Amino acid sequence: IMLCYFTAIVNARERVYITSPYFIPNNSIYDALKKAALSGKDVRLLVPGISDSYFVNAASESYYEELLTCGVKIYRYEKGFIHAKTIVADDNLAIISTANMDFRSFEFNFEIGAVIYGERVCNELTEVFLNDLKDSSQITLHDWEQRSHWTVVKSKVARLLSPLL
Repeated sequence: IMLCYFTAIVNARERVYITSPYFIPNNSIYDALKKAALSGKDVRLLVPGISDSYFVNAASESYYEELLTCGVKIYRYEKGFIHAKTIVADDNLAIISTANMDFRSFEFNFEIGAVIYGERVCNELTEVFLNDLKDSSQITLHDWEQRSHWTVVKSKVARLLSPLL
């Protein structure tokens, strides 16, 4: 599943829209997202604004600043806990999966995913993603840099512990 995610991100030509309730990417996914954004692709990440795990949320946040610096647009879903796990790359590839974008899903959990090629499904999933953004708030780099020192420390500690989460 990780290789499918990676391939979708690096092969996208115009855009990659990702929804993940638990976002603790491994180095390959992290680098692929940054490279895609730096290459001028429209890379958007939708994560929960309200998480069911304080530590996972804190660990996720430790990745945001560098992604924002590279041009990834990050949104927090505010209408409840978003649990979808989808990737839409351009108009021709979509992945719907049980796997989160985290170490446990990639290495330990038994997950399943569907890789779908086709414009119709991609357009439908893109529409759902864009509608979810209407119930989300975008994180800007400027706002992110205004976080308290304590918040930064908490997320860095959570990141160190993230392989255990």
